[in-house]
Amino acid sequence: MTTANHLHHVINHWTDLQQALGTNRADTWPPVMGIARLHEHLRADDDARELRALERSPDQIGATAAPLRIAILDTMTAIDRRLVDGADVIADHVQRPAASSKPRCAGPGDDIALALRTLVLKDEVDARRWSFTDPRRRTAPFAAAWLLARHDGAPGPFTKLTPLHLDAIATAARWAAAQIDQALEMTRRTQVLERPCPHCRGVLRIEGGDGQDPAVRCRGCGRTWTGTSAA
Repeated sequence: MTTANHLHHVINHWTDLQQALGTNRADTWPPVMGIARLHEHLRADDDARELRALERSPDQIGATAAPLRIAILDTMTAIDRRLVDGADVIADHVQRPAASSKPRCAGPGDDIALALRTLVLKDEVDARRWSFTDPRRRTAPFAAAWLLARHDGAPGPFTKLTPLHLDAIATAARWAAAQIDQALEMTRRTQVLERPCPHCRGVLRIEGGDGQDPAVRCRGCGRTWTGTSAA
């Protein structure tokens, strides 16, 4: 994916993150309940001790799940900070300072004062300018859109970006897109389990995290366990 693709990814999926924020799902990896189901099959092979499920049923009395998914909230906060900070730095380098808010009053025939006053008014309403103060615009999707415009060389009160600027935007955009993929379970992940394979004592790896049911695979004998079957 290109830098533009990564920035579009942030813009297009920010609403998905907001919606996921209120869903009642586990934020753990490896997936606790998934491992518990997989170990039901592994226990049949070597009488392994059953893992205790860390999630509680909503019907039980006692602590319940938090109303917000903390991992999603942390991801959104981190992306907000990274992209807004990045836009602040880029804007400080390439954005023309806004015209003075107090030009002299334009009298008859005073073309210079009239031009300055016109420039001030244009700067005040120019949506292309990055805001260092407006909290409504200092968010990840706004920052991604602004950085995308700068990356693509869109016109405005800006100087040309340097290779260092372009590299900084590319790095931040790639990182933000990867964070979104992980938070929304778009990327498959793997992790080595502590216990060995009950058949060949080989290394077991759990795969999942992309919205699909997790599976455990042995790198030695190739056996595979899922939440419902073993092969």
